[in-house]
Amino acid sequence: MDVQALQRQWAEQRAREVTETAKRLGCWNDTVQDEALVAELARVWDRAFEAGRLAALDEFQDRFCVCMKS
Repeated sequence: MDVQALQRQWAEQRAREVTETAKRLGCWNDTVQDEALVAELARVWDRAFEAGRLAALDEFQDRFCVCMKS
């Protein structure tokens, strides 16, 4: 799978998850569509993704350094 396909897949998943969360909160339905809230949820998603990615990279680096010292 190429990089562009992965980016599209990630963007589609993000859009689905953000919309589902807004629906569960009652902020996105047939009569109410709070675009500001959806935008904020998307920002929260991005921050959580970035934090998780950085935590995973930190863990990888820690394990790699231990292996190199052995």
